[in-house]
Amino acid sequence: MNTNTEIELHEIVDSFREVKQLFFQLMSDMSCRFGVTGIQLMTLKALRDRPEIGLGELAEHMRLGSSTVSGVIDRLVKAELVIRERPANNRRVLVLKLSEKGEQVLKDADSAYRQYLSGLNDLDPEELQVMLQAHRKIIKKLEKVRDENHHE
Repeated sequence: MNTNTEIELHEIVDSFREVKQLFFQLMSDMSCRFGVTGIQLMTLKALRDRPEIGLGELAEHMRLGSSTVSGVIDRLVKAELVIRERPANNRRVLVLKLSEKGEQVLKDADSAYRQYLSGLNDLDPEELQVMLQAHRKIIKKLEKVRDENHHE
């Protein structure tokens, strides 16, 4: 690998980190406006996309540990944003779903999120496609390296 390529790769990794930090700052600011944390907001979105999901499935979907997600759910239930329910067809299981209040918080947060991202609307769609394709290739290659190193 020549030095120029190495420098560019370092710049790319740094830009990933900067974008991620800015994204999380935005999410954090936004979630504070609506009285929830970033992870609680992510959980509300996951529940909207997968209504009546179980805790284990939710944790798996969010790629988080069950105990972490359980704590988040406890706080969301206490805040009356999420409902734990036993479905009529299977009284042994507990499923999770958004309450009306939870749906409203999510709707308001989504609207604010779209407003935050509206500043990016003038980006060239073709450039975005090329960037996404490059990101997917980088992710695949890095996952391959990670997986090879995990098997040693």
